[in-house]
Amino acid sequence: MSTSTQNFTVALGAAVIAIVLTVASSLTFVSSTQVARVVVDAPQAIHLAASK
Repeated sequence: MSTSTQNFTVALGAAVIAIVLTVASSLTFVSSTQVARVVVDAPQAIHLAASK
């Protein structure tokens, strides 16, 4: 392979890895915020259930 093709391949691989990591971290963030929301909402739900 020529040097320019190798450089392009390395750049393309780095871009794909960056996209994969970005998607993975955003999915992790979304799932962690859902867990946090459940933890915040739980006392309210327990209070509502107890008052019925």
